[in-house]
Amino acid sequence: MPIFQKKFAPKVAPPRAQRLNIGCPPPAEDLDDFRTITLNLVDKQLCFIDGVWLNGLKAGPGGGPVPSGSGVNVTDDLLRMKRRVKTLEQENNMLQVKLDVLVDLLTENVIELNEIKNQ
Repeated sequence: MPIFQKKFAPKVAPPRAQRLNIGCPPPAEDLDDFRTITLNLVDKQLCFIDGVWLNGLKAGPGGGPVPSGSGVNVTDDLLRMKRRVKTLEQENNMLQVKLDVLVDLLTENVIELNEIKNQ
């Protein structure tokens, strides 16, 4: 038994083959595609839409969906309409600002054009 011989020499592992998603089906849906979250209670279904829980459909006696109370749907529709009005007002304000900037640019260019014509 030689004195200077290595007592432990692990075998070199062969390089791994590239096996990226072999045999795995591709994802059916994109992760950024979020669906509405629904909560099913005994006779109600709540949907989480835009940060607010809204009443959805009631489960009928046969298991089919039946519209829930009209008062509840009216309040949900009112909330949706208020949000829509708010977003439209914000969009309108932004468009008015853009229009003001464009009118200012146009007047400056017209003034410069008139000065060039007068010279």
